[in-house]
Amino acid sequence: MKLFSWVKPLYKKSTRTPMSKMLTFVFLFFALIVGIDGGKKLIVLCYMSHYQPPPIAVSATKATEKMWQHYMTAVGTLTAMNGVDLSAPVSGIVKEIRFNSGQVVKKNDVIVLLDIDMEQAALKSAQAKLALAKMNYDREKKLFDRHVTSQALLDTRYAELLEAQGNAESIQAQISQKTITAPFDGRLGIRQIDLGQYLSPGAPIVTLQAMNPLYVMLNVPEKYLSQLYLNQEIDVSVDSGKDKTVKGKVTAINSKVDPATRNILVQATLPNDQYELYPGMFAAVKIWFREKKNALLVPQTAISYSLSGDYVFVVKDESKSKKHPDLHVYRQYVTVNDQRGAQASILSGIHSDDLIVISGQLKLQNGTKVVID
Repeated sequence: MKLFSWVKPLYKKSTRTPMSKMLTFVFLFFALIVGIDGGKKLIVLCYMSHYQPPPIAVSATKATEKMWQHYMTAVGTLTAMNGVDLSAPVSGIVKEIRFNSGQVVKKNDVIVLLDIDMEQAALKSAQAKLALAKMNYDREKKLFDRHVTSQALLDTRYAELLEAQGNAESIQAQISQKTITAPFDGRLGIRQIDLGQYLSPGAPIVTLQAMNPLYVMLNVPEKYLSQLYLNQEIDVSVDSGKDKTVKGKVTAINSKVDPATRNILVQATLPNDQYELYPGMFAAVKIWFREKKNALLVPQTAISYSLSGDYVFVVKDESKSKKHPDLHVYRQYVTVNDQRGAQASILSGIHSDDLIVISGQLKLQNGTKVVID
């Protein structure tokens, strides 16, 4: 209570009322509290001004230069090497359907048989006329050899023979046309006919697509024309629900550039042994360039993405002593060329041997102190 000892004489001589004395004590009490609180805040501010957060543990690796085979990307469409809509070449009634929708067929497999009753009757009549014409010609030939008949009559019999023969062959061809076969190996689509249906010439029956191999047709900008060549390797990805890449090769390059788009049409061929790919599918294609160049590589995990661009954190030692490194990180925006596997090729923004953070970036800001684990 020595702190308030100086107050006692004041109260002894004071003529203040008890109320004023109480107010004086209350004022002094609150002044003491405010002073203590202010002192605490001053101590905290002094501590925070000298506080150094502990370094954040990160993993880092150096950017390296390696030989890198570059590629260009393009989009294309898968097409069949052969694809047709099978149709009836002649009119007739469907007598037999010898396929199922989606069936795989071989060349010359019978697809549909049309009714040939009328043609068979006509063929018998034509064959009988052919036999008669042949007998007449043979008889006339013997007579001519004995100089009994004239050359003109022999020629007439020969013309009749040829006419009868042609008529029989024509009917036989009509019968053959009513047997519709597969012109090549492939897969059939959905059937478009029914048993007993009357087909007119050209009526569609079913589609047939040669499934293996397939073509992929690409439109490539003309600036890459010097980089294209036959048997060039490509990687094809399709949106089929399977994360699968199919390798193929360039098999043809068009003879002209489209003046409207300044693109050139490129045809590549790829295998389809399991029939997993279908004509008409969209294809994302990588076309590999022949030349390999030095490229600056970093792990893909080192790259962070933002609306302002792609960036990495570069580790820099700001100490003057190698024995006690003072590591800090700084954000560096980069230009990514392409990504392959776990590696990314960098065009600009960093240099070879720069130390790059590859994990722990979420806690980092410009100037953050770090320690490499």
